[in-house]
Amino acid sequence: MLIKKKLFNFPQLQWDLVGQGAAIGLAFAVPVSTAITSVLVAIILLSWILGPNQTEKRWILVHHPLVVWLYPIIFLAILGMTYSMGDNDTIRRSVIDSLRLGIIPILIYYYQPKALSKMALWAFASAMVLTLVLAFLKVYANFPIGLKYTTGAVFKSHIKTSYFMAIAAFFLAFQIKYVAKQYRFVLIGIVALMVYYLLFMSVGRIGYLTLVLCLLMLAWQWYRLKGMLWASLIAVLMFGGAYMTSSVFSDRVNLLAQDLDFYHEGGRLLESSLGSRIQFADSSTSLIIEKPFFGWGTGSYALAYAKLFEGKSTLLTDNPHNEYLRISVELGLLGLGMLLLLFYKQWRLSSQLPLDVRGFCKGVLLTFMLGCTLNSWLKDFTEGYFYCLMTAICFANLPATAQQKLVKATLH
Repeated sequence: MLIKKKLFNFPQLQWDLVGQGAAIGLAFAVPVSTAITSVLVAIILLSWILGPNQTEKRWILVHHPLVVWLYPIIFLAILGMTYSMGDNDTIRRSVIDSLRLGIIPILIYYYQPKALSKMALWAFASAMVLTLVLAFLKVYANFPIGLKYTTGAVFKSHIKTSYFMAIAAFFLAFQIKYVAKQYRFVLIGIVALMVYYLLFMSVGRIGYLTLVLCLLMLAWQWYRLKGMLWASLIAVLMFGGAYMTSSVFSDRVNLLAQDLDFYHEGGRLLESSLGSRIQFADSSTSLIIEKPFFGWGTGSYALAYAKLFEGKSTLLTDNPHNEYLRISVELGLLGLGMLLLLFYKQWRLSSQLPLDVRGFCKGVLLTFMLGCTLNSWLKDFTEGYFYCLMTAICFANLPATAQQKLVKATLH
């Protein structure tokens, strides 16, 4: 009883400081540690509940022009529990995955000071610089870290690490125009090392695609069409050179053709990453056609997929490695429409952001949407929190005048 009394007598202002510190720490923790991420999220939630400015917090929950588009997805996931064919544990985990989106308005509150949101982005970049250093030590000095992951992956799998590294390189490259001149060469050097990591030390093909898309976004933001043409040429030369000089990169590219061969040789799905994804896509489409509007229910994918192949010998899965297919199977085309609408609203609102973050936020959104075609990222813990983190950081910077204008537009 005494402990509870002390907890609630803790000054409200201090709770805000605790929440802000945890929000910055979260940006560092997401690409590094699942356990630390969970602890920091719990601290943020507690600080938000017990801290001051409850009126402002309610305004964000109810009126923020992006936040209101999160609720239909969460509501559909909860509604989907009532008709799901999934087991209780799978349904519970799937609902939790959807409820994760609810952290966005809470983080928006903490990231509203522009200095704090910038600190969070630098914290994320710092985590990836640490990953970069440890990856070099692991690969070239046999440093015993991240041994359960392939090649240069350290804290997370090669898919997650390559994507986060490309985004960190994009962020640091974006900052070159805004930092003092004496720091520009330092940033250029770090970005160059990150690109080297992606092409010579990482087997994450999503990192290759993200790197190209970020390069094009950066070129468009700075030099428009002329920049895009130059960036396309640079990308061709960079990847052509990597294919001829990097065995890691060329092996991953060549593996695509091998995967297709395995798939066509009687569907050897266990040996074919690409082939298994093709099979999952075909099967998911059949499931969507059977129940197109509301889907099979929250957390139902694994059982619905198994039901489709009942009595047949094939590779079963609880994850189609495609977020759009997963949500379409579980929540129907209505759920897919809500997700696409959320992404559309993000893109539309991003045009109202300050110039120094606008291009970066659009780039992150586009690359995440691309990633969702290759992985079920809103279902995955780390990628799901990364989306929430970056969405909150970007749209906490939405000017108040833009918010008012857009709120009125959504009401008409």
